[in-house]
Amino acid sequence: MASLNNLILIGGISHNFGSAAAALADVLSPLGITSQMEEDMEAGLLSLATRPPDLLTIYALRWEMLGEKYDPYRDTEAYSPSPQARQALSNFVLDGGALLGMHTACICFSDWPQWGELLGGRWVWGQSWHPPLETVAVNPEPTSKNSELTSFAVTDELYTSLEVSTDVTVMAMAHSDAVPEPQPVMWRYKPGRGRVVFDSLGHDSRSVSETTHARLIRDSVGWLLPKVAHG
Repeated sequence: MASLNNLILIGGISHNFGSAAAALADVLSPLGITSQMEEDMEAGLLSLATRPPDLLTIYALRWEMLGEKYDPYRDTEAYSPSPQARQALSNFVLDGGALLGMHTACICFSDWPQWGELLGGRWVWGQSWHPPLETVAVNPEPTSKNSELTSFAVTDELYTSLEVSTDVTVMAMAHSDAVPEPQPVMWRYKPGRGRVVFDSLGHDSRSVSETTHARLIRDSVGWLLPKVAHG
């Protein structure tokens, strides 16, 4: 079977995205997927128009960075996609591309409302939040590809009160001591002719590599890329 290519766009503050993306690449490797990391978000998005990958993964924290808290980082880390980059990403997904959003992907591109529409949900400043890293109990939903997957625990950030489209299919719910009310942490979605999976877990490589979490990620990518399932 020919190798499939996965473009992982990384970068941003407060996370070791390089390490986490490398762990994700290892998780996907048994599916015949070869991953390439790109830190230049603008260049990566623009490349979708001429060199679309089999799978696009956004594993980054790139947004406007408004507010005094982010003053030290804004000059080097703030990012808003150009009109051309927005068009390239939108066309890629809606025309049939496969998109995997990991963890902070829902915070990216906060000044571009359509991003949340493509992803199936988004972080809402003033509403969404997460406790510090803690043990998060994850319960895969029976609607996921392998309904026999058992509950598992990871040390992660539990994203809470995200704005989630009613059109998504939730693949996993999670709760913690700090957030006893179950939150959707993984979903799949079909915007246009595309396929999208978002996984709000994955703060670091340990979370990505946790055995059941890794299997859930592989199963979700099998749904994103039917050619994986059918060889």
